[in-house]
Amino acid sequence: MDIVQIQDFIIQSRKEKGLTQAELGRRAGVTREMVSRFENGLHEIGIVKLQRICMALGLELLVRPGRGRPTVDDLDALFPDDSD
Repeated sequence: MDIVQIQDFIIQSRKEKGLTQAELGRRAGVTREMVSRFENGLHEIGIVKLQRICMALGLELLVRPGRGRPTVDDLDALFPDDSD
């Protein structure tokens, strides 16, 4: 899913549950304005806020690698060396 598809899915889920942007924001711990800007593609959202919104809608956010295999650089970025 790309960000536009995620936005559309969030909007659809919110409306199916009969929630306003303000109510979704309250449940997710964000402002109505942030929900509105995100839904309209005017605001980039961090993973933590996106997860809160998903949880408020009863959705589960899963992050997984794309269809291609991760590179060594991708894995190094995900799992930094913590042997110090």
